[in-house]
Amino acid sequence: MTSLSLRDSVLDFMTSNPTAWRIKALAAKLGVGVQRVGLELSRLNAEGKLVSCTVKAPGRRPEEEYRIAAIEQKLDPHHFVISRKTNVRLRG
Repeated sequence: MTSLSLRDSVLDFMTSNPTAWRIKALAAKLGVGVQRVGLELSRLNAEGKLVSCTVKAPGRRPEEEYRIAAIEQKLDPHHFVISRKTNVRLRG
């Protein structure tokens, strides 16, 4: 896969599945290495095409989630905490 086709694949997939995606999950769906997908997500985030946020789950390291910027218009990057009791994301 070339970098351009990876970029297109990432944007197409995330546009048709408008939810937040973690790097490992997106890499598995696209069948591409985690490192390559992470690099492409960082580039798209820097270009303003994606929005990222940090997700914290109890007992786990914080992870970045990405979604299409058009869905999250005019929101600053933010932090979420997943409640152990309800599994609901709350602003942290």
